[in-house]
Parts: sequence; C-alpha cells; structure tokens
Amino acid sequence: MMESIVPTPLLKVRDLSRSFGGIRAVDGLSFDAARGEITGLIGPNGAGKTTVFNLITGVCRPSAGSIRLNGTDLTGARPDRIVRAGVARTFQNIRLFGRMTCLQNVMVPLLARGACGPFIAFFRTPAVRGEEARARAEALRIMAETGVADDAERTASTLPYGRQRRLEIARALACFPPDISRSRLLLLDEPAAGMNDAETRELAATIVRVREIFDVTVLLIEHHIDLVMDVCSRIVVMERGALLAEGTPRDVRNDERVITAYLGRPRDARRQQKTQEPQKTREGGRSA
Repeated sequence: MMESIVPTPLLKVRDLSRSFGGIRAVDGLSFDAARGEITGLIGPNGAGKTTVFNLITGVCRPSAGSIRLNGTDLTGARPDRIVRAGVARTFQNIRLFGRMTCLQNVMVPLLARGACGPFIAFFRTPAVRGEEARARAEALRIMAETGVADDAERTASTLPYGRQRRLEIARALACFPPDISRSRLLLLDEPAAGMNDAETRELAATIVRVREIFDVTVLLIEHHIDLVMDVCSRIVVMERGALLAEGTPRDVRNDERVITAYLGRPRDARRQQKTQEPQKTREGGRSA
C-alpha cells in the first residue's frame, strides 16, 4: 500500500491572535496553506477572516502568535518586507487606480521595484525607457493570463465589475519579485463578491490557471461556497476569530459545526422541519 504524500506547508500560522480594545477579532488561530495549492478561508460575517489577511500582510500587528512563510518569520514585519518575501493580495473593496489605464495599473508595482529612481526617470534616459518597455511587456503577459489584456488601454474605472476584480488579481501578481519562485503566496479577499454566475465560473477558471502558470499558493476568502468547493483542495473554517473546522471540501461540507455556523441550526433540525411542514399545511387547510 502506497503512503499518502503530505503537502509541504508554505504558510504556517500558529496561535495567531489580535484584539481591538475588548474585541478579540482573531483568537488563537492555527492553520497551514500547502505549497502550490488553493486553501479556502471561510466563515460567517465577522469571523475574523479579513483581519487574518491584514495580519499576514502587515497591515496590523498580531497581539500574539506567529506567521512563517517558507520558514521565514514574518510576524509583525512591515508590509514592504512582506511583499518582498513573496506575499501579494487583493482587497474586499476594489482598490484600483481608477483614472489610470488598466495597463498602467499593472505596471505600477513592476516599475516600483525597478533600479531607476524618480530623479533619473524624469530625464527619460535609455535605461528608463528600457525598464518601462520590460515592465510593459511583463504587464501585458500577466494581463493575458488573467483575461484582461484586451482592456489594456481602457481606464480602469470604466471596466465592468467582474473585470475590475480580475484586473486587481493581475496587479497583485505583478507585485511578486522576480527572484521569488517557490514562495509566492497570493491572498484573494472575496474576489467573487458582486459577480453573477457566469462571471464566477470565469473567475474560478482564472484562479486555477493563475495557480498553475505563476506557480503560486493561493489563500482564498470567499462567501460563494460553490466556488470554494470547486477550486480549493483544503478549507479552513473560522467562527468568532477561532478555528472551527478544517479539512477537504467534502469534510467541511458534511461537518455539522460548519452547517450550524452558517445556517443557525443542525441539519437534522432542518430535515425535521421540512418533514413537518407538509403535515402542518394539510392540517391547517392552506399554507400562509
């Protein structure tokens, strides 16, 4: 009998906590995100999911616990150091540069890490023009893989909502340093929010393609459960800042604790109610 292969964790979160005054937004949370896989981070509203993203990316500092990426301790590090280590993200609320073109949005992080500073850039030297040409080519490549290359010259704010979401993923991918190959962690915060079913299916395909082409590990916050079940190999469930459950999509789908957290009562109680409702209707004459 062959032994199962245990995926190597890229991200290790241990006993992570964060309090805001008397509110404990994250409470002793521990989980792993396996290298090269898509891990879902789900839970009811207010469970603390976005706070976890903010802690991983350095937007706020943990009250306790640790965050390690590929063995490097990033606990409490500055956001710029965390980006250089190989972490990029999108946001729950879209944060594009609305008046810039889509291409310029993706070029910004590519040019930000270039060797030419703003003073040299002002004089438009050959080195500056070469750097811009390389950034443009790389931005167009990333946009092609995320399905927004045709929008390169459009102003970002004029894009339909679903395409703005994909443009934000493209810009996040452009944040990865070129020398970071096996330590790329992409955090997606509710990328399907506001999308219709067709847009959600396209997004699911984009996330899978991005994982494969760019060799990234994905940590996904999403309330669209069908999307999570389709693309994630493992799911971490939070409730009130703490770990409620984790496992494969099948494990999580059948976990009574998860069902109760989302729907408010156990499955058996819902089944019992469904079997009683027709009887009540027959006895009462007609339903309300």
